Amino acid sequence: MKKLLLTMLSTAFISLLSLSAQADDFALGVVSEAKLLNDFSVFETNFEAFSVSEQEQELIAQWPKTLKIDIYFATWCHDSEREVPKLLKLLKANKHINARLIALDYQKADPQHLAINNNIKYTPTIIIYRDETKKEELGRIIERPNKSLVQDITQLLL
Repeated sequence: MKKLLLTMLSTAFISLLSLSAQADDFALGVVSEAKLLNDFSVFETNFEAFSVSEQEQELIAQWPKTLKIDIYFATWCHDSEREVPKLLKLLKANKHINARLIALDYQKADPQHLAINNNIKYTPTIIIYRDETKKEELGRIIERPNKSLVQDITQLLL
């Protein structure tokens, strides 16, 4: 009985925190790029400030058209504010790549439980898949790339 009560209280507490995050104008769950850039000025500012070199554009254009990218991030996270706008701008060089933005709360959770199902512990976590089936995860970039987003993703594709 105590376990059940504790579980119920924990669930209620997490739900309240999620609602609190929404009330504080945090994004939560799957969001569009347009909504992220329109509603969160720091993401839009960093997106506009970042430039993609011709060499990077050429590399990205060669990435497979079937590539799927899940981007787990938080609008309250400084690493996300830095890396997510860069990745979104980079992906403009290959319109075929499908990227999904999943905004998380302070507990690294989302309403669809996508983060929990994918063992997300840090933001941002960028998961690269070979194709839409998401059966073959090529790798992850967690918090920040080792070299650069383009170099790290290109290395995963080799």
